[in-house]
Amino acid sequence: MVYGEDSAQNKSEEKKSKLIVLPVIFYSPETKMAAGLGGIYSFRTSNKARSRPSSIRLGMIYTQKKQIMIEFGPDVYSKNEVYHFKAKINFIKFSERFYGIGSNTSEDMKEDFTSRITRINLNLLKKLFQKLYFGIQYELEHNEVVKVEDDGQLIKREILGSEPGTVSGIGFLINRDARNNIFSPSSGDFCLLSTTLFRHGLGSSYDFTRYRLDLRKYFPLFSSHVLAFQSYFSLIKGDSPFQMLSMMGGQNWMRGYYRGRFRDKNMIVLQMEYRLPLMWKFGIVGFVGFGDVADKVDNFVLEDFKYSAGFGFRYLLSPEEKINVRIDFGFCKESFGVYVAVSEAF
Repeated sequence: MVYGEDSAQNKSEEKKSKLIVLPVIFYSPETKMAAGLGGIYSFRTSNKARSRPSSIRLGMIYTQKKQIMIEFGPDVYSKNEVYHFKAKINFIKFSERFYGIGSNTSEDMKEDFTSRITRINLNLLKKLFQKLYFGIQYELEHNEVVKVEDDGQLIKREILGSEPGTVSGIGFLINRDARNNIFSPSSGDFCLLSTTLFRHGLGSSYDFTRYRLDLRKYFPLFSSHVLAFQSYFSLIKGDSPFQMLSMMGGQNWMRGYYRGRFRDKNMIVLQMEYRLPLMWKFGIVGFVGFGDVADKVDNFVLEDFKYSAGFGFRYLLSPEEKINVRIDFGFCKESFGVYVAVSEAF
């Protein structure tokens, strides 16, 4: 018998899980001032060295624009990471802006509208090879536009999605995840390819197919510096409601643009971040984005692509799992945005 074995094992067990609960106060173009409560519980289902951490997220937000957002998101790996289950469930009452559809919409076309949304997204993947998973997904969203402007486009109810409707679809996805950390990677790569079929036979009000490709690469530089790249492609075939179109802007893609400032069937976004530590648990990042939307893939014109840039600060909430809280300041040609979130944009 080895003395101290039990205490060492208990210490190991203590390191396997961590609960972080924080009050949330932030400002963004989409919400104005917002406050609420957010939490993330991270744990490991395996004692294996370098095993992937699982997590459960819960957030409740109320904003100055009287928006309500409740989100529940488990992200769980089975023992030995044979299976990966990921879900996101949202209940939302959200006021936002609609600028029309296309890459050339102008600022004077904007109108405010309010929606009630129930959204369920379920993913189950099985490991095929080391770091490579294949799986199925189910997506359900009921969206009802409850308030529009009297002189806007949506009041005419001619745009697909301006009437209450439901999207319901089954998809297939393949995922290679060779990142050294899922919350704040500093090396490795990530690839996610998905195809989702929304069909009337599945209870959907609309019939269309969505393809997505998410490619990321991380390069360690110097001492704890990281250069991160992302290429994101979203393509839609068929008749999609305007809420499900590919949308540029927001806290993850092309920060600085209002989420949905440009929307259409297809979108391409290229992003780069430089991440470096400052002192203690603080860090700083600089980022740039380049992207556009189009009704057809053939109609993308390089000269018309939009760009954004900005900087942000990081605070390391959990050194064990490398979970950061971030505040980003994004700028583009016509606006700017301030974004607060847990974990990196990509």
